[in-house]
Amino acid sequence: MKKKEILSKNPKVMIALDITEMDAVLLKYVSYLSEVLSPEHFYFVHNIKQSKLYNIYEDLLEEENLTVEDLIEKALKETISENYTGKTDFTSIITTDEYTESILSHLAKKYKIDMLMIGYKSEFQGTGALTQKLAKMLNAHLMLIPEEAQNQLKKVLVPTDYSSSSVEGFMAAKELTENSDNKLIQGLHVYSIPSYFFPYINTQKAESKTIAHLKEKEKNFLKKYKLKDQVTFKNINQEDSSIVEIIKDEALKNSFDLIIVTAHGANTITSLFLGSVTNELITSSSYKPVLVIK
Repeated sequence: MKKKEILSKNPKVMIALDITEMDAVLLKYVSYLSEVLSPEHFYFVHNIKQSKLYNIYEDLLEEENLTVEDLIEKALKETISENYTGKTDFTSIITTDEYTESILSHLAKKYKIDMLMIGYKSEFQGTGALTQKLAKMLNAHLMLIPEEAQNQLKKVLVPTDYSSSSVEGFMAAKELTENSDNKLIQGLHVYSIPSYFFPYINTQKAESKTIAHLKEKEKNFLKKYKLKDQVTFKNINQEDSSIVEIIKDEALKNSFDLIIVTAHGANTITSLFLGSVTNELITSSSYKPVLVIK
């Protein structure tokens, strides 16, 4: 049986640019990924929202025989020239649509895009809503790049519920780190023990029993999906924290380069429901790149 690939060989990648300082970070990261993924082609896209075509300047632009599109095209060429150093060929596209998520989804279908990359600034209003809509609309993988992103892919964190739906995250991590030295792929499972069991059962014994149960699930997961000797795992008690807080804290504290989640997951009493967790993760600020596997 042919091995299933999560990240296509020589993928087509679309990058959404917004003509802000975030573009420099994104383009430098894309340049690095050009070596890691060996993409077939990059599509750099900027969408001009109709509501932001300030009519009060139209007469001034007409005097110079220019349009807003002309100015955007000039700015786009400059920022790409200054910050993109990859060898992958690219096409620049400028669109004018009131709904950025709709035009990006349309272009992704038109050009058969395998992955969409966007910059993520925690203080940028609307970013969370945009990423949430894109995660639902796209048939392609979605990668979010924060301002603090490092051009490195050696340590990858994969939140998991030990279900078949989360295995694709590990497969993607293996593909991305294939040529990296000293790589680490760590699965992270966040569990909770229902409070109604206490104080009727011993806390320490309940914790030990839970860990033993999860270790068995981990062992079976590694064996079933042939991940043995390639992946390590950590199980963390949720206690009073949110699952997303724990994921982000683990990624930051242990210097992971990337968090990979799948768009959907299973929901059981001790499992990580990746659907809701993914939604919260991509709509809250993160200091690490996040890849959503579709």
